[in-house]
Amino acid sequence: MSKTRILITDGLAKEGVDILQAVSEFQVDLRKSTPREELLKIIGGYESIIIRSATTLDAELVNAAISMKLIVRAGAGVDNIDVPAATSRKIPVMNTASANSLAAAEQTIALMFSMLRMIPQAAQTLREGKWDRESFKGYEATGKVMGVIGLGNIGRIVAEKAMGLGMKVVGYDPLVKSLSQLPAYFQKQSEAFKLVGSLDEVLTLSNLITVHIPKSKDTANLINAEKIAKMKDKSFVLNCSRGGIVDEKAVIAALDSGKLAGAAFDVFEKEPPNFPNALFTHPKIVCAPHLGASTFEAQERVALTAAQQIVGFFKRGEKAGIINA
Repeated sequence: MSKTRILITDGLAKEGVDILQAVSEFQVDLRKSTPREELLKIIGGYESIIIRSATTLDAELVNAAISMKLIVRAGAGVDNIDVPAATSRKIPVMNTASANSLAAAEQTIALMFSMLRMIPQAAQTLREGKWDRESFKGYEATGKVMGVIGLGNIGRIVAEKAMGLGMKVVGYDPLVKSLSQLPAYFQKQSEAFKLVGSLDEVLTLSNLITVHIPKSKDTANLINAEKIAKMKDKSFVLNCSRGGIVDEKAVIAALDSGKLAGAAFDVFEKEPPNFPNALFTHPKIVCAPHLGASTFEAQERVALTAAQQIVGFFKRGEKAGIINA
C-alpha cells in the first residue's frame, strides 16, 4: 500500500512533525523553505501540503498539484492560497484559525504601547550613546478609545485586553449585527464596549484604530487617505492583520501632515519589503517583521493543530478547519 505523501514547505514546529512522522501510512517531506520554481516541479507528487506565510499557492501551483487531496495553512490567513482554484479542483483547504490568535493579539497590544510611548525610538538613542528624554513624550492608553475593525478570534482578544487596560472599545464587523453574536463578556461591558454598524462610526469615535480582518479585494487599502481624514486629529493606526489593508503611503502622509500622531505595522504590502523603506525610518512609526504569530507557544499550537487536522482527515475523514466546504 502506497503512503500518503505530505510536503511541509516552510518548516513546522517539532511537536507537529512528530505527530505526522508517527503515522506509518504517512511519508513526510519536511523543508525549511521551498522556492516557487522547485515547488512547481514537485507539487504534483504529494497528496497533502502544509504551508505557512512564506509560500504562495497561486492557481498555477494548485493546478499542478495533480494528486493533492488536502491543503493546510499553518496559520489563520489564507490570502496566500488561491482558494477558488482549490475549490474548483475539489481540494479542501484548512487553516488553524485560532491557534495563533493569542500571540497575534498580544503583538497588537505590545506594538500599541511601543507606538504610544515611542519605546523603540527611545531605546535606539541609548544604543547610540545618547540620553534624550525630551524627544519622547508619549501618550497613555488608559481612557483612550480603541476602534477594533474585525471581531473574529484576534479582534475579540484585543478588545478584551484593551478594556482590561482601562480603554474604551468601539467594535465593528460587518458579520456581527448584534451583541448577542459576541461572547457574554462583551454584553456585560456596556460602559466599556460599543458595537457600531459602520466603518465610519469606528473612525470618527476612536483615538486608535486596529484592523483584524482578512485581506481581499474588498479590504485592500481599506484604511486609506479618505478614511484617515475622517479620524480624530492626533489619532493612531495599527496593522497587525495583513499587509495592504492599511495604505502605507497614506499613513506616512497623514503623519507628516500632523493628522496622525503615530502608527505601527507588523505586516506589509510586500513581504519581504523593499529596502530602504520610508516606513522603517519614519520617526513616528514602529515596525516589526511580521512577528504576530512568532511565539514558541503559538508555533507549537499551530503545528499541533495542523498535524491533528491532517491525521483526522486521512485517518477518520474529519473536516475540522475546512474553509471551502
